[in-house]
Amino acid sequence: MAAKIKWDARYFILLFLISFVFAGQFFLGFFQRWDSFFASVISAVATELLLARIVLKKWMFPLSAIISGIGLSLLLSSYLVWPYVLAAVLAIVMKYVIRIGGSHVFNPNNIAIVFLLFVLPQYAVSTPKQWTNGIDVMILILVLGFIAAGVAKRLDTVLAFVLSFVLFAALRHYLFGEPLYYAFGPILGASFQLFTFFMITDPKTTAPNPAARMTAAFLIAFVDALFRLQAITNSLFYAAFIVTVLYGIPYRLLSLKRRNKSINA
Repeated sequence: MAAKIKWDARYFILLFLISFVFAGQFFLGFFQRWDSFFASVISAVATELLLARIVLKKWMFPLSAIISGIGLSLLLSSYLVWPYVLAAVLAIVMKYVIRIGGSHVFNPNNIAIVFLLFVLPQYAVSTPKQWTNGIDVMILILVLGFIAAGVAKRLDTVLAFVLSFVLFAALRHYLFGEPLYYAFGPILGASFQLFTFFMITDPKTTAPNPAARMTAAFLIAFVDALFRLQAITNSLFYAAFIVTVLYGIPYRLLSLKRRNKSINA
């Protein structure tokens, strides 16, 4: 019997992000400097290698750090290089500091971005990039995003979040008079696509239970909608952080308690 090949979903996520980088630079008009890209990736990789050696007592291939570094280079915008370095280091450090049941709790990129946007808003903003042209390139990247989410078995999370966002966008438009393009426009943005296919589908920080993942996705869209009604910027990242604190951590603790109880039974 032929051996069953098990694909690591992270390689598809990596392909998705690299495609995003090159498409943004050469086709979609992102015009982001390469130094921010290399600063993010190198800082994340170096921090991962160092902490893995100190904490885990081993050398490891820093695939997750590469993914985090690329993601941060896309999700942040700054005219300086050091915010990218700080975000990358913070993202990896938080993986080793805040843990429950032997696994990190917060999406590394999300907690780093929230810190920079909330504490140091004068130095960095979330990427304002839009798909400026090249519809064929955009479609290709979105297809890669769906493939990556499918391989990671997180397509349910993507669909739950997008449908919830559309629902709340419609409610903001029809009930609160929010302009139609303002309500639905974020869906066309690069930041929204990255958040949807890269951040909330992280296999390490999303629940293994589909219902719990979809509930979290719905709650993120709900909190995001509340923030948008209050004209709070960077609402997606703040919403993901708050939902992790109020829903993700209690869910993780309850799951750990049940697992320990079943082991000791």
